[in-house]
This record gives sequence, C-alpha cells and structure tokens, in this order.
Amino acid sequence: MSRTSFHALWMTVFASRHNRAPAHSPLQAPSPSYQHAPSGRLRSFVRRVGVWKGTAVFTFASTLVAFAVTGISLELAGLRHGAIGYLIALACSLTIMPTMMVALLSLIKRLDEAEYELYRLARTDELTDLPNRRALFEAAVQPLQTETAVALLFIDIDHFKRVNDTYGHRIGDIILCRVAEAIDAQLSTHGLLCRFGGEEFAGLLYDTPSADARDIAEALREHIQRTPITVGEHTLYITLSIGVATAANARQSRITTLIDHADQAVYKAKSAGRNRIHLAPTA
Repeated sequence: MSRTSFHALWMTVFASRHNRAPAHSPLQAPSPSYQHAPSGRLRSFVRRVGVWKGTAVFTFASTLVAFAVTGISLELAGLRHGAIGYLIALACSLTIMPTMMVALLSLIKRLDEAEYELYRLARTDELTDLPNRRALFEAAVQPLQTETAVALLFIDIDHFKRVNDTYGHRIGDIILCRVAEAIDAQLSTHGLLCRFGGEEFAGLLYDTPSADARDIAEALREHIQRTPITVGEHTLYITLSIGVATAANARQSRITTLIDHADQAVYKAKSAGRNRIHLAPTA
C-alpha cells in the first residue's frame, strides 16, 4: 500500500498540514479529500461545484420547472400560451431563486468547513500538528485487514523531563516539535507517525516485515542521535528509545496488541540503558 493511497484513505484530514510535503499521515495524506467526514448529496454537490456555480445550476433548473408549470397551467386553464406568462415565470426564477440558493449554499459551505475543522482538530495533536492517538486507531483499520506484514514503533525521547526541568517547558515544547519533525521526516516514506502522548510517538509501518522494521528503527535512532537541535543559544543532542512490534500477517493482529507489545519493548529498551531499540517477538 503506497503512502499516497493510505493518506487519501485516511482523510484530507490533514489537509491543512498536508498541503505541504507529506510529513505524515498515510494518513498523511491526509490528502485529504476528507472522505471520512459526514456528507450528504447537497453537501457533496457544494464541495464539487462551489456556491456560485451551484446557484447557477439551481436557478437554471428552477427556470425550466417554472416554464413547464406555466405551460401546463395555461393548457389546463384553456388560455393562450402568451409570452407574458413565461416572462413572469422567468422573472420570478431570476429574482427569487438566486437569492435563496446563495444563502442556502453559503450556509452549507460554512457548516461543512466548520465540521471539517472539528474533524481535523479531533485527530490532530495541538502541539506538534501530528496525527493523534485517535488518528492512529482509524488509520490502522485498513492495513490490519490485509495479509501483509505490519509494524509499530513506539518511540520515547530519553530524559525529556530533564530537558523541561533544565530549560523550561517553553523550550521543551519547541524541542519536542523539532524532534517530532525530524522523526516524521525519517518515517514519511514508510507509514504514519502520531504523537501518542507526552514525549512518546507511535509509528505505524505498513507492509513492513520484522527485519525491515528493525532497520528503520535503528536508522531513525542513529539519525536523531547525531542531529543537533538548536533553540536560541541552546544546542542539544537528543536520543531515542524505540520499541518495535511486528506482525507477519496484519489480518491476524490487532492495533491494541501491537501497541501493548511495542510499549513493553520500549520499556525494555529504556531499562537496558536507553538510546537503543528493542524488538518484541513477532506476533
């Protein structure tokens, strides 16, 4: 499954963030065609054609209906089909329908945009702008219905409390975002990165067997370790502890199982001294 298709699958939910180079959601992609937001026929119509074209379509259709009703009414009344009747029908359509439809379609558009934003915010971490835990669970649905290998990386920033205690939470937040961007850039071609909570991130890697997941995790750990992070006059080197959980057949696994295994693995990596990876047994 390609990152692009997985993104489109998820939502354009990250449309705003994903308007720039995908930094996440195979989601990332967030591509957000916003496919998972609630939708009705009229709302879909407004998304496709916009308010003004939609108004023109409805006005044209209402004019045709008005002409048909006028003709039938004149026929039933036994009156001559004069131009005046059709001019009245045209005038009514052109004066009443555009005003009504502009107001209605504009309201639908505003409601749609507001609902989209609520949908996006519910699945986006406010600080890092990464997908959040809810997004991870939703993004895992389709990959776990396939029979390909899948992997989950649990990534923990080492000694991050010490960073907050030393430099303050404002600097700590900036560093957390910089690390998130660096991790996301490394995993962007492999799958979805989300912020799981605190200084913990989860990377869902689709179509990734155990050996590849281990190599990806190790390359990520080494990259972050040698990449300085500068905030103002402060330059820090950050290290990661990474737990890797894999399933040879995604269909036979569950996201909660992968999370449990990866969580246990990252705990073992930290207990062994941090700045290392630990591979959980294949599920």
